[in-house]
Amino acid sequence: MYLDRTYKPRRRKNKLRLWPFVFVAIVAIILYEQQPSWLVPQQLQPTPIPTRTAASHLSDAEIMLSRSNYDGALAALQQVAQLEPQNPQPLIQQARLQLIFRNTDEARQLAERAVKLAPDSAEALATLARVLDWEAQYESATQYAFDALELDPNNAYTLAVLGEIYRDVGNIAIAETYLEDALAIAPNHPLVLRNWAYLEERQGNYTAAIEYYERAIAADPTRFDFYIDKARQYERGLLDTEKAVETYQKALEVYESAMTLDAYGFGLYNNSDLFQAVRILRRAIEADPTYGLAHIHLGMTYYALKNYEDAVPELEEGLRLVGEDARIEHLYSLGLAYVYKEPPECEKAIPWLLKALEIAPDAGPALQGIKICQ
Repeated sequence: MYLDRTYKPRRRKNKLRLWPFVFVAIVAIILYEQQPSWLVPQQLQPTPIPTRTAASHLSDAEIMLSRSNYDGALAALQQVAQLEPQNPQPLIQQARLQLIFRNTDEARQLAERAVKLAPDSAEALATLARVLDWEAQYESATQYAFDALELDPNNAYTLAVLGEIYRDVGNIAIAETYLEDALAIAPNHPLVLRNWAYLEERQGNYTAAIEYYERAIAADPTRFDFYIDKARQYERGLLDTEKAVETYQKALEVYESAMTLDAYGFGLYNNSDLFQAVRILRRAIEADPTYGLAHIHLGMTYYALKNYEDAVPELEEGLRLVGEDARIEHLYSLGLAYVYKEPPECEKAIPWLLKALEIAPDAGPALQGIKICQ
């Protein structure tokens, strides 16, 4: 049989091989048309920030106080008070901090709010008593302190406050009794030790006062005001201005503020380091332009440098800011600055000199200024 070797049989086409491609194409068309949600680009949603609790703010306040961050601690306590409006404790703590800065108006408002919230709180009552004592409202201060003591007879803070009140009214024996009781209960309580130091200072026992202030500092090293109080013993009691400047500088290292800068700057003034005093007191005013004592002390330093032109505006601003808290030396310093500036302005000097004489009729500098003008 003859075979045609050029013949090639046709292969049968496998039609099933095309079906996968067809299936994929159909699916793609459906997906494109339907656009399921998981194919559409989703907009990222921000993660919600959890609401902070009062406890977390209170923890922040404690940490900040341990680092001498008083501004941050006050802000954290304000948050606690807002989140827990029926809790007197953050108000009490704020009031006590405000007293450190001598802000008695703010401290009284906070303490009164705390007492209104918790009239049976010994801590609130004793805090208000101390504020009132600082405002020389001794009768009211004593009443609140006794109310606090009745609620909690073993409260060292209340006993320390009573000791401070009786010291301020001049009854040393009773003041010592309360402070002895407080010291027996809490031998390392900062306020108890501070008030013992204050008691010694007012009796002229400056070395003993320094020892108690040192113990108070050891109990609470964050209290810059204890350093300022200790420096005062060296400066006014022992007349050691160099040691005072050294101690004021430690206060500034603990907490830099207008208050500590002013204390350090005025310590330099009293140590006759006038140009350095000017530099530090300017920093105090930059830190807080409303801090009246810094303006007064800068004006007094300019006066000592015989720069009367610059002394006058600083003293005027300082006296405006401190108001009724002005001391006699502040008043006659401004009066004499007007007297000695060129040209003299006796018509402006006399009223200030007369105000000084209202406090002390025999004040030599004020009498001298009036004599020059006459």
